[in-house]
Amino acid sequence: MHDKGFPASNRVAVITGGTTGIGGATARELALRGYNLLLVSLDDPNDLEEELRKLGSSVHFLRLDLASSESSAKIIVEKAIEYFDRIDLLVNCAGVISHKDIADVSESDWDRIFSINLKAPFFLIQQAFPYLMQSQGNVINVSSTNAISPAKKNQLYDSLKAALNNLTMGLALDFRDSGVRVNAVMPGGVRTPLVSQWLREYLDREPEQDDFNNPSLAEPEHIARVIAVLASDDMSWVNGVTLPVDGGYSLG
Repeated sequence: MHDKGFPASNRVAVITGGTTGIGGATARELALRGYNLLLVSLDDPNDLEEELRKLGSSVHFLRLDLASSESSAKIIVEKAIEYFDRIDLLVNCAGVISHKDIADVSESDWDRIFSINLKAPFFLIQQAFPYLMQSQGNVINVSSTNAISPAKKNQLYDSLKAALNNLTMGLALDFRDSGVRVNAVMPGGVRTPLVSQWLREYLDREPEQDDFNNPSLAEPEHIARVIAVLASDDMSWVNGVTLPVDGGYSLG
């Protein structure tokens, strides 16, 4: 059943990386707000689909590797239209990391992170745009505070997030007259599987619970609520922003 605090809208959201971490939390938050959902991920949804259906959402899951960016984007949008006949919101949440010494970075490292972290959002937006224009919908890209505050051995990830911010602003400008909004949120550290992977590479060991006991680390739900609000009609005059969502910890 939909949360009584929000009207059931029957809007449709496509979420990449939509089964775990920020993507999974965003799926739950949007289900509460009446969205039907297409979740795209390589990770199994496990009990998430059933949970979302109990909230009243129609849910479909698509297992797809976004490394084949353009072809994957076409499949995702075709499936969304096949299932729901509309798209109101695209959340580009899927991403990969590369934490390596500069001497160890290969061309294949660059190719994969470029394909998933930047090309996939671009081609998804390209393919979804006609339907977003029909619904006067919007796009939210999940960037990172690393785009503006880089870390050591993190050049690939950080530079691609900076590029995603620029892409967000450029598309917002191109689409402004169409009524389609494009924004980005920039989380800091979040307790997600991706951060666990980053910690393994950063610490060169399996992270322990104490490694996560950091007040600057957000819960995925913190970011999901911002995404849901930013996508709402109340934010109709917010366009082209790259919004830090980190509790102010990037300030120092």
